[in-house]
Amino acid sequence: MIMKIKHTILLAIIGLSFSLNAQTDLRAMSEFVNATRDSFHIPSISMAVVRGGEVIFQGSFGVRSTEGDAQAVDQNSLYAIASLSKAFTAASIGMLVDDGKLNWDDKVVDHLPWFKMYDDYVTQHMTVSDLLCHRSGLITFDGDLLWYGTDYDREEIVKRIKYREPTYEFRTDFGYQNIMFMTAGEVIEAASGMSWDAFVRSRILDPLGMKTTTSSHDEFAKSNNIAEPHINSVLIDKLSYDNSGATAALNSSVSDMTKWVQFWLNDGIVNGDTLISAQALKKIGTLHTPLNTGGFDARNGVHFKGYAQGWFVMDYNGKKVMHHGGGLPGYITKVALVPEEDLGIVVLTNDMSSVPEMMMYMMIDWAMGKEDYQKWPKTFLEFKHRGEKAEEEKKATRLATKAAKPDVMKNKAYVGRYRDAMYGDVVISEVEGELIFSMEPSKAIFTGKLSAWGDQQFRWDHKDPFLTYGIITFEADGKSASGFSIELPNYDFHFDKLSFKRVSE
Repeated sequence: MIMKIKHTILLAIIGLSFSLNAQTDLRAMSEFVNATRDSFHIPSISMAVVRGGEVIFQGSFGVRSTEGDAQAVDQNSLYAIASLSKAFTAASIGMLVDDGKLNWDDKVVDHLPWFKMYDDYVTQHMTVSDLLCHRSGLITFDGDLLWYGTDYDREEIVKRIKYREPTYEFRTDFGYQNIMFMTAGEVIEAASGMSWDAFVRSRILDPLGMKTTTSSHDEFAKSNNIAEPHINSVLIDKLSYDNSGATAALNSSVSDMTKWVQFWLNDGIVNGDTLISAQALKKIGTLHTPLNTGGFDARNGVHFKGYAQGWFVMDYNGKKVMHHGGGLPGYITKVALVPEEDLGIVVLTNDMSSVPEMMMYMMIDWAMGKEDYQKWPKTFLEFKHRGEKAEEEKKATRLATKAAKPDVMKNKAYVGRYRDAMYGDVVISEVEGELIFSMEPSKAIFTGKLSAWGDQQFRWDHKDPFLTYGIITFEADGKSASGFSIELPNYDFHFDKLSFKRVSE
């Protein structure tokens, strides 16, 4: 159980358009949010609600870390905001279109001659707009092992996606694609002459006064006000995501993110300056790739949803909602806009849970005067408990696959270098009688010993706290191994699509 501590709250009662005793209800909301944080066992939540150009609710609840002296978070505490970075990238593209330096329908290869996809037709026809709406033909998260914990730079990551065969036809199905957004970051650099980081800094962060926001892990790590990452309330090490660039590299605070929300609600106008045109904003907020609705949507009045450019879009309470989540190990975040209501919501957390998604629905209901807004924590706690039960059952089933007497060869039969064309190399070595398995581009987290499991199978225990152990299945002839596959079930990375073959040293 996470300890309860004093939380910081900013209350504003200006411009409330619903019938409430403002100060009393805002204080009651703060207590409700903090109780929700405690029931989901989250170290901290920093959140804000913006309406009519004013911050009507802002609160920071809980602690930066579950270890040490348990300092409270505040409005300037930094979180990795992950995929909330995508809307910054879409806005940057829109600004460059306004500048006349590129067009939405420009071919990517016209700006990046080295860009290449698996299919030549897709290579030649992929547009800038295609990069931003998840219709490349690749499935969700395909290729993300190229940036997660690796030493590859952004250009190298984009170049390696050419080895990944698509699952869908081009422009037919939704596949959430981080690497296509990274490609958009490279387009921004080619068109502007500035890195994605420098462009975002000069055209967005500085004009908006987002002084604490950074895309640099080094700058983030040296801050003395970080909401540290946790998994199940356990503190974990911070990783650098600098190489993810335009898809997930930003770190920010709730204070800064309220400025970002106000930028969108005020049509891109900041201190009288129009930073992005109405035409570009309309393009960014228009649905491009539709998504199916499900039972949850039907029960809650959602009739359509899909992806625009850097934003998901849907209807809720009869209004259009633009929203996006962000997730990295130890952080889940959310931003939502209801333009017709001049309403924006920011939720930042430093653990892994569905709370930011839940808070979006809850705070929209609250701000629009719905009396049953308090139903949401109970609903999402039920989801949480069902999910946890299912995960425990999966773990037990997987453990049961271990053979009583594993059939494996002598260690030297497995030692060597193996390669997957897209990902790169794995080196298996013998150290003090144990086999050590190391994925070379990400060896800081994906290195660990192998222990016999089944017929030419080993369990691989690595250093990454976010993922479970892997099971390595070798192709072998009884004398030596020629290759292997990795079974490592998770929702984020496709180990199963990698195929490693032995290569000569």
